[in-house]
Amino acid sequence: MVDIWNPDTFGLELLSLLRAESQLVSDFYSEKDRLMKEHLNSSTYQSLKPNRFDPAFSSFKENNLTPVLTDTRIRVWHYTRLLDHEVEMMQQRLVPSSLDFLENRLQHLVEKGMFTKEEADRVYQESPFHSQKELRSGRLWTVTLPLHCRDEGVLPLLENWGGESAYSELSDELLAAKLKRFGAPRVIEIETSLSDRQNAFMASDTVLEAWAKSLGVSVALTGCDLAITNCLCTAKLVRVLTEGERAFEELAKTYPEGISEKIN
Repeated sequence: MVDIWNPDTFGLELLSLLRAESQLVSDFYSEKDRLMKEHLNSSTYQSLKPNRFDPAFSSFKENNLTPVLTDTRIRVWHYTRLLDHEVEMMQQRLVPSSLDFLENRLQHLVEKGMFTKEEADRVYQESPFHSQKELRSGRLWTVTLPLHCRDEGVLPLLENWGGESAYSELSDELLAAKLKRFGAPRVIEIETSLSDRQNAFMASDTVLEAWAKSLGVSVALTGCDLAITNCLCTAKLVRVLTEGERAFEELAKTYPEGISEKIN
């Protein structure tokens, strides 16, 4: 299993490919940094100049690196808020998001006396799934770069039960506050394939940034959102981190091992 932000975990085929093009990778990111500094320090406004290494770099990324990554399994991170029984269900089988899945989860809250039927119906009716079904259904959203639990990009997912499909368009503030009391913040470590070429292409940026950084180039690792879809049946839950556990609090700081020196 590869951490795409950590070259120490890269397989032999991936390392061989990157080593062969180290000069190109170094040149591209060094030039990118130089052009950005020149742009920001220019006395009069001017457009950012094109990177002269971009044609060769883009070709390498799309035609050489991406195909290798489609045969690679990587670790990704899913930020959520779950009840204990939902963790147990997730450990048995990873389930993609859907309107039916949200309805079943809400029904469980009603059965346990945590929600009234009217409250559950309100959350269901105002779910963005109704207007964004194609965008949200059949996906398990993750990130390729672990983020600390206080990062503003993931904090709402950890604070609100049900994810965006439950809270993002909910108009009732009292009901929204109630969602914050269910379950506990969790981060799910998942091992997944990059057999979806689009995911492999998106992940390639972080791989290249990490490699450039290992060459001594000043570059910030960005990471990306990654939706597990077609390969969900082969994805594996590695570990569940729960608020209060040391690993949860240290995520993206000292856990996983080496994370601080690799991304900072």
